[in-house]
Amino acid sequence: MPLRPVPLGVRTNPDRTNDDGAAVLINCYAEDAGEEGAVRYPIYACDGFAAFSTLTGSGSGGIRGFLNLDDTTLYTVTGSRLNRVTTAGVATDMAAVTGTGPVYMARNRKASTPQIAMVPSSGGSYYIVENNVVSEPTLAVGIPKSLFNSVCAIDGYFVITLSNGEWYISGIDASTVDLLDFTTATSNPDGLTRGLVRGRDLCLMGPRSTEFYVNTGAANFPFERVTANSVGIYAGPTAVALTATMDGTLADTVIWCGSNADGAYVGVLMLGGYDARKISAPWVDRAVRDATASTLRAFSYTREGTTFYCLTSSTFTAEYNTKTGFWHKRTSSGLAYWRVVEAATFNGQTIFGDYASAALYQASHAITRASASTLTFRQSFNGGSTWNTARTHAIGGAGVTTRAKFNRLGQAKEDGRVMELVISNAVMEAGTGNPMTVRPPVLHAWPAPTEAHALHVDLTTGASLTDDPMGIKQIAIDIDGKVA
Repeated sequence: MPLRPVPLGVRTNPDRTNDDGAAVLINCYAEDAGEEGAVRYPIYACDGFAAFSTLTGSGSGGIRGFLNLDDTTLYTVTGSRLNRVTTAGVATDMAAVTGTGPVYMARNRKASTPQIAMVPSSGGSYYIVENNVVSEPTLAVGIPKSLFNSVCAIDGYFVITLSNGEWYISGIDASTVDLLDFTTATSNPDGLTRGLVRGRDLCLMGPRSTEFYVNTGAANFPFERVTANSVGIYAGPTAVALTATMDGTLADTVIWCGSNADGAYVGVLMLGGYDARKISAPWVDRAVRDATASTLRAFSYTREGTTFYCLTSSTFTAEYNTKTGFWHKRTSSGLAYWRVVEAATFNGQTIFGDYASAALYQASHAITRASASTLTFRQSFNGGSTWNTARTHAIGGAGVTTRAKFNRLGQAKEDGRVMELVISNAVMEAGTGNPMTVRPPVLHAWPAPTEAHALHVDLTTGASLTDDPMGIKQIAIDIDGKVA
């Protein structure tokens, strides 16, 4: 029988009742090779990472926030401490930071010694870092600092949001906050959760609404509201301002977990103009709904010209490829989620932060693997409820495409066959090898049975034991019966 190509799938899109019943990509993603490619969407392993720095005096807890000051100093909060880190990964403990959860950080334009403002998402604190000195400015009586919950910076102003709906601005390129330099988000009496900057727009998000402001330079108060909508933010730490591909064009945008006018979660959204576009797949919505909202957070990073939005919690990690619009899953060894919770571009490198420890990592696709990789193949004939005995194939070669073959695949009936391909040590994380997993869409010809004789898998093997990266280009099956 002639070989029939089988779609690998381009995204994670598991079915509602059985997580294994439809296409799944874990620790790998589809790259668009264009119409000229031998295969339009080959699957490649995500980049791994190596150790970069261990922060000092951190106490307990993982990374809470990053800010790259000038490509020579990276400021990071981990546990209860603020550290500064050099390009060589040398960390210096600086000061205590109160609260729990993510810490929002922003810098102004002050010449020579720019200032960094820090506000914990749990609220109640306002820190300034200047010339490596940390202080808590004394604010005027009447400014309710206990309600502070985020900070961002635009045109030299620090913008501080309050949970009661008020928001203050600092002086231009200054840390001082005047008692009268505030206004209130009034389109909806839902308070404010998060402030971000998208291009020239100041975006102020509450649980049930979002308001957009621009700097008009007015003497009394420089910001004027442009518009508002009834789309809010479901979890403050999920909002990320980034540059993404929209309709084939790079544009400044914001991606976040959104809520409607009743405060209910409605999906992962992306700003297009002043409108919110839903980009989340159904499985992502289910994962967000099932997670504890307070554990949700997000970040973005760019690798090989592709920007990823990463949404994570204590139960799952989902990554959105802004170039293709496809979602995939991430996991780390022994976890159902990725151990990374923060990222920053620093001195030309992508730096990741750990969810539970004071560890920083440096992303790389040139990492020596701990041992040789293998390809493992198994099948399920009942939608992924049970699996047959796994078979393995050794992977060798040096930067070439090689073909693995698995014979005598058996007969599938009404439920069709779910196939799973796993490459071990495809993603190296600080010396620990993690697999990449590809489960193509269900193969069936319902209601007719199908008999499969052999599966052929074309692999990109990497170079020796270096992660260069590994991947699966295409698969084909020798099968009797009608294949849907």
